Amino acid sequence: MQAEETMRGPDRPHADGSTGHDLPVDGLPVDGLPVFEALLYPHRSLGQRGYLILIIGTALIMGLYGLTFLVLGAWPIFGFIGAEWVLFWFLFSRHFRGDRRAERLRLYHDRLVLERVDAKGRFTAMALQPYWLQVVLMRAAEADSALYLRSHGKQIEIGSFLSGPERRDFAGELKRVLDHHRAGGAGGAHPMPHQV
Repeated sequence: MQAEETMRGPDRPHADGSTGHDLPVDGLPVDGLPVFEALLYPHRSLGQRGYLILIIGTALIMGLYGLTFLVLGAWPIFGFIGAEWVLFWFLFSRHFRGDRRAERLRLYHDRLVLERVDAKGRFTAMALQPYWLQVVLMRAAEADSALYLRSHGKQIEIGSFLSGPERRDFAGELKRVLDHHRAGGAGGAHPMPHQV
């Protein structure tokens, strides 16, 4: 499952059949088109096809080893190899489906909406006032940098699952978009989708 499928957004219906346009965030309805939108999710080096190849390949290899020991008369080893593969499949499948983390940032004319799905699939949303919002990249030159949204003495870390260069690039882009928005340049802008 990709992180994009776990995010609730303007085009994805919720359990009650409504869409993201009419769900309030901190008491404010989210309506209209965003000026900027970014979807952040962890990099997955193994896709669905790779997962199937890995599972089938290991099943064939383990099956051949198991059959070899079975033919040689060492039937208990056949059972252990089978149990070992089942454990491998179970744990790998849980890991493959388990990382649902994603963050969507949508900048509207009067607020920035941050929607999050954590590793267990729980959804949270919050709205921030964009005119006072600061994008802070701590330890920018280091690989373990941290990206924060700071406003009114509070800060929220975003993009913790991104690599250092991705965090730096996204921080620069978000700063440019917010500066442009504050300068009044977002007046008739169209949504600008971005994925990291």
